[in-house]
Amino acid sequence: MVALDDAFAPVGPPAAIEACPCCRNPADYAVLLSTPRHQLTGTELGSFAFRALNTVGSVADLRYLTGRILQLLHTDDPQMPDMEVVYSKLRQAGWDSWPQADAVAEVVDALWRSTFAAANPGPGIAVVVCVVGAAESTIAARLVEWALLDSAPAVRNLHELVIHGCRIEDGRLTPTNSYWDHGWMPFGELVDWLSNGPATDAVVAAFDRTEDLDLLELLAEAYDVLERGLSVARAP
Repeated sequence: MVALDDAFAPVGPPAAIEACPCCRNPADYAVLLSTPRHQLTGTELGSFAFRALNTVGSVADLRYLTGRILQLLHTDDPQMPDMEVVYSKLRQAGWDSWPQADAVAEVVDALWRSTFAAANPGPGIAVVVCVVGAAESTIAARLVEWALLDSAPAVRNLHELVIHGCRIEDGRLTPTNSYWDHGWMPFGELVDWLSNGPATDAVVAAFDRTEDLDLLELLAEAYDVLERGLSVARAP
């Protein structure tokens, strides 16, 4: 997270934070410019991060504050909005074209990797896959890697997503996280992966090589839901 300070250090402050004159008072956001970025807390930044690019703030304003927003977001400041909200804003702002894109990408990748670590105290997979889907233009390679199901966390994450984070909708197994934009390419990639056979095939392969009884139970439960989705999709 310290790397974000270095990456965004060259980004100077705007003259003022833009705000909709009908519903926001620009003076309420003056503290974001009068306080050094590294000293800002969720109390000052939470409202801006939630409303950015809607009623408050331009892309330039968001870019100036992104490093600190991500630091607070990923250290669980309770005043910050949901992760999906922030990364949807960054997608809208076109963060991947910024000079700081590598630093942001490292944060996104670290979040994904930590979710597949043996001990993951962070957000659940339904949140993380949506966050990564918001941040990245494609998650195809991540799904291919996940389909290896070569660790207990990978199996548990798939089980959690399928059992608790999806429903059958229009004949497809679809994530229920309401922050998903169905027009994003990663959304389509995830639904195809879950509904068209790759995830089911991955579960079958993992079942054949797994001896851990707890993991076998999780795989069996996930298979039942995945196969049910496939059956609906195949129905005439």
